[in-house]
Order: sequence, then C-alpha cells, then structure tokens
Amino acid sequence: MSAEAPRLPARQLGSSRVAVVGIGQTVHARQRIDVDYAELAWEAIEAALADAGIGLLDLDHAVTASLDFVDGRTISNMSTAEVTGSYLKPESRLCGDGTGAVLYARAKMATGKYRFGLVLAHAKESQGRPHDIENAAFDPFTQRRLGPDGDVVAGLAAQRWYATSGESPRDAAAAVVAAREAGRHQSRRAALPTITIEDVMRADPLATPVTTLEKAPATDGATALVLATEELVDDLDVAPVWVVGAAAATGAYWTDRDLADTSILSRARAGAVAMAGWGDARVDVTEVSAQFGHQVTQFSDALGVALDDPGNTPSGGWLAGGAQVVTGLDRVLAGVEQLRGTAGARQVPDARRALAHGVHGIGAQTHGVVALEAGRGTPGRDVA
Repeated sequence: MSAEAPRLPARQLGSSRVAVVGIGQTVHARQRIDVDYAELAWEAIEAALADAGIGLLDLDHAVTASLDFVDGRTISNMSTAEVTGSYLKPESRLCGDGTGAVLYARAKMATGKYRFGLVLAHAKESQGRPHDIENAAFDPFTQRRLGPDGDVVAGLAAQRWYATSGESPRDAAAAVVAAREAGRHQSRRAALPTITIEDVMRADPLATPVTTLEKAPATDGATALVLATEELVDDLDVAPVWVVGAAAATGAYWTDRDLADTSILSRARAGAVAMAGWGDARVDVTEVSAQFGHQVTQFSDALGVALDDPGNTPSGGWLAGGAQVVTGLDRVLAGVEQLRGTAGARQVPDARRALAHGVHGIGAQTHGVVALEAGRGTPGRDVA
C-alpha cells in the first residue's frame, strides 16, 4: 500500500452538492482466506482511489460500515484506520448497512468542511457462526434462550407476507433464480451454481416456508466509494454521479410490528426522493437489497418498481452474492455503474436516475435508500 502525495490543489470549501467520483469493489466470494479484513478493505479502497484519480492523502475523512460481531473484535474499525487514510483525520463508523454510511458521509460533506470523503463497507461472513451472531440481537431475557436467529424471523415474515400479499413460495423461488442469472454478468462475483425454481422449492427447509436456497449465501467482500464536493468535479477525469438524496428509517422491534408491513421502507424511499426533488419522475434503475427470495417481491413493491421492470435490480442484488452491511453499498455502486453507462450486459438504456436500497437488522428493521442522478452539471437540471 502506498500513500501518495495529494495531487490536487487546495480549493475553497463550501459546496453542499456531493458526487460519487470513484468506485471500488473486491471479488465477492464464499471465502477470502487469502486476506484479513483490512487487506480486503484495501482492495476496494485502492480501486476506488484509482477510479477517482486521487491518492489516499487527498481524503479528508472516512465513514465506514462494519459489525464487530462479524469481524470478531471490538471497535473493529480501528484495524482499518490506516487503509482508510484516517490517521489523524476524522473517521466515523456505522454499525449498520452501507447506505447509512453514504447518508452520514453526505451530511458531513454538506457542511462544507470536507472536499473528499471515503465510504467503505466490509464483511467476512465466512469467519463467524451466523446463528450465534444473530442470536445475540434478541432480547436476552425472553427470547435469546429459545435459540432464534434471522432465519427464524424470515420464516415467520414469509408466512405473513404470503398470507397478506397473494404472493407464493414459487414467486420467491423465481426471484432467486433470476437474481443468480443476473449475477453471472458481474465479474466481481464468484458465480453461484445454476438452479431452477423446482430446485429452490425442494431444497432443505431453513425456516418454513423458506428453504436453504432462498437465502443469500454467506459472502466475504468489501466495497468503497470516493465522494467529492461539486467544486472539485471539474478537476477530475471522471463521470460524476450525484448523491441527490439519502434517507433511512427504523421500525419497531420485530415482535412489535407486522412483519409484512413495508411502511418503513416506503418512508425511507419517500425521504430520499423528496430530498432529490424528483416528485413523480420516473426512476430508471432501482437496486433492491433482499437477503431472502420473498423479500424481493416485498421490497420491490414498497420501492414502487415492478418485478418485471428491466430496471429492477439488474445487478442481481444480494441474492446473487453479497454480504450483510456491504449489500447496500453494492447497490449504490451498481447504480453508479448504470448511470455512468458502464454496466455491461446488464445496462439499462439511457439511465439517468437510480435508487439504491439497503437493509439491516432482525426482520428487516432498518432500511436505507440513496437517490443517484447522472450528469456533469447542476443536479436536477441535467436530467430530462
């Protein structure tokens, strides 16, 4: 790793507009035993810096997303301080999905105190025992000793969703198959085995009615973004994608709400769209984070995008291979690629607006939505 000298001259601060100017993503695989999580993070950061055309020392601050339980140590972001360039610089850490880190970084930069910011999300799910990690999130007096985990809650949520929506396990299985097929076009994802709808439905039960193939497999990976304020964009040889809105919403604990209710996500989407000033304008790409098959139909509905819309998660989403905490930032990166026109075989023609969704917590308790807009000029004025 090298910390290059700053390449850009000092500029007057004060812009409230923020753009993504660099993206980086590791190979997302079932196991990355070749690196520790700081080295994994550096792979994504180095790629994002190169994409932006700046050095590590150009960064003014960093916001990271990770989970101590997954990383296996307390205050785990201390071990990434060097690779995020945050030695003697501000670094904030979010214990939640990467969309929340984008929201946080954008808010910090809107103050006018920072020029360049780094957003990072990382996880090595292969190193932990998912059941034990998830069980720790349950009430220690009345629930934890019963042995529940996220899969149990997902099973209950799926039952409730099917009973109230008219959707079925076959719809969920079809969503899983479609996600894996889309993921095959992503060069930074280890390809998952080809499966059919019948394979998904006949797989071993995970938590009735959810089967083992309906859940996103545990994955190791990291994703990073470089953000810049508006006055720096012209100094960079990149196609900026503006972060024009970001919002998050958290609902009640899983036993205190209807698990089929998606109003939390609807609220987050409405907040991001309102901040962007889009009104009823068409959103060309909506990247949905869904860890389970039934959540594809559930979350797509709340985000206002049809399942058969070509702009519905062309990347394949979490089910195509991704890690908790990282999945939301993956969705932002996928949205940026669409708006840059660099999404390859999965490119949505003439994409100008995108929404990226992330989710975190037992029973999908917290949702984050980031609104992205293409264009080199003033956000909101370059989009037809």
